[in-house]
Amino acid sequence: MSDVQKLTGPSESKRDIDDFAAAVDVARAREMGSYAGESHSSRERHDRLLAAFEELTVAEEELRAQQEMLLETHHLLEIQRNRYRTLFDQAPDPYLVTDGFGVIEEANAAAAEMLGVPGKLLVGKPLVTFVDNKSRREFRGHLTALADGAPVDKWTMEARVRDGRMIPVAATVSPFETRADGKCSLCWLLRDMTAQRDTEESMQALNRSLNARVAQRTRELELALQGEQAARKEAEAANRIKSELFARLSHEFRTPLHAVSGYLEILQQNIHGNLNEEQRRDVERIHQAQEHLLTLVNMILDFAKLEGGPIELSMAEIPVEETLRGAEALVAPQFAKKGVRYNHRKGDPTVSIFADREKVQQIVVNLLANAVKFTEPGGTVDLEWRLEDRNVLVRVRDTGTGVPADKIEQIFEPFVQLRLPGSVPSGGTGLGLPISRDLARAMGGDVTATSSLGVGSVFTLALPIRKRASSTLSGANTGG
Repeated sequence: MSDVQKLTGPSESKRDIDDFAAAVDVARAREMGSYAGESHSSRERHDRLLAAFEELTVAEEELRAQQEMLLETHHLLEIQRNRYRTLFDQAPDPYLVTDGFGVIEEANAAAAEMLGVPGKLLVGKPLVTFVDNKSRREFRGHLTALADGAPVDKWTMEARVRDGRMIPVAATVSPFETRADGKCSLCWLLRDMTAQRDTEESMQALNRSLNARVAQRTRELELALQGEQAARKEAEAANRIKSELFARLSHEFRTPLHAVSGYLEILQQNIHGNLNEEQRRDVERIHQAQEHLLTLVNMILDFAKLEGGPIELSMAEIPVEETLRGAEALVAPQFAKKGVRYNHRKGDPTVSIFADREKVQQIVVNLLANAVKFTEPGGTVDLEWRLEDRNVLVRVRDTGTGVPADKIEQIFEPFVQLRLPGSVPSGGTGLGLPISRDLARAMGGDVTATSSLGVGSVFTLALPIRKRASSTLSGANTGG
């Protein structure tokens, strides 16, 4: 900096050059006046003097140009230095500049604020005095590495500030040459990690709390699962006991019911004497009640079998039309007694399916009996069947009271019987439709229903064909 000041300040040599140039001009004028009378040697001396003067003038111009360039360079350096100082002082992160031994040479406002010491008082202090005792050996090791030109990236240490607090500081250090002796200075970028450490500690505490809550909730779920499994086992045991009870009671009921049926037949055959007309009507009523009770008992027994385990099937090739005719013959007296018209739309007698004949007839009987039960006298029940997508679809359509659309699936639940407000209970166990669906699904099919209140219902039995007799799919009658 002292050399720059000498070049930019007033120069004594410049005034000497100006005085000398003026003297040369005077001497030149004098010599020109006496040029004609001088000797040849004087003229030569004069020429040499003029040549020296010209050289001196050129040197003076070069010196002036160099002086202007030096002044401009000095001005630019001052601008850059002011910019650097402004950026250095106003930087949001703490910056320090130290020599190779870690003595602070410069500190910006952020560094002074973090360490709690004014910037002017920081200059000249060893940075190690702010380093915790446990980190000082590592600090000196980093200084040695920096002396070899290796930068330090994100070194975390504990720093002690003026109020005695210990704060975590992350330091990034880079060496650079700025000193006149050619030695390196060190630029320290510091960052207070207190907020980050607090955040990490908060996150760790939150994680511990969440882990504890998860562990507690997991334990609660395990206990709940154990309770659910125990309850399931109890329910399965109770269901098994219920099914066994149903089966036992059904068997116990069937024996006396068959005995009642036998005695009724003896009375109807007049073996012990003739019955008068009133007695015959009473015997007929008793017989109907016995048949109804036997049907209910058989249905409960079937349900107990379904609940007890897999359904035993006797699968064989059976003709569809003949099987349906056999089923409707069992329900025909109910149509006649209640005054409900029944229509059977015939199908191709050569079409057959691979199924359990007894189970198919039981399903169709249940569907027809259900249709009769909910159809008023004078109403109609239709049965039709057709082939569709390699399935046989058997539809039972009635003109009964119908079922609300949102309760269709409920009628396939055991012991559920829907009754519209103001209607008379229809009797029964509510097992016919659930049993029919279970039997159909056991044979690979299904039973579904659609209904409209006040219009009637349609129950559809779908069974896969699997095997057929002589006719083709296209040749089967689809109803009519």
